[in-house]
Amino acid sequence: MEIYCKVTAFGLVPLYDSDYEDKKKLREGDVVKCKISRPRNYKFHKKFFALVRLTFENLPETLCNALDIRNEDDMLRLIKYELGLFDIYNVGGRNVISLHSISFAAMDNTEFEKFYNRTIDLVLSRFLRGNTREELTEEITHFQ
Repeated sequence: MEIYCKVTAFGLVPLYDSDYEDKKKLREGDVVKCKISRPRNYKFHKKFFALVRLTFENLPETLCNALDIRNEDDMLRLIKYELGLFDIYNVGGRNVISLHSISFAAMDNTEFEKFYNRTIDLVLSRFLRGNTREELTEEITHFQ
């Protein structure tokens, strides 16, 4: 059972009617295992992809060519790689890189915030040098 709750002064309260129905099945004294995560914010998710798009669209052509970046998907893959979000497997005697997912199921809001901030740092230090964090975050807001 997985339910969404809201933190109140009285404890965790089920957020939706269906969650309340599931919670009613629990009896006082029951021992349950809980996983606490902050669900992802869709607007923040869109903000991240605005950052990827903004980075790609402002990437100097020489850097695009040198890094073989042809579209936003390539930009996202490079960001994940540069931030170390990958595993390396040996398949048939060859190393294969598997990039991590940043899906809603793979990262809660806390993890995604860290990833977003690390991406901002990477973009400013490697791809769009000469911009400040404030300038970039303001541009992202207008870019969405």
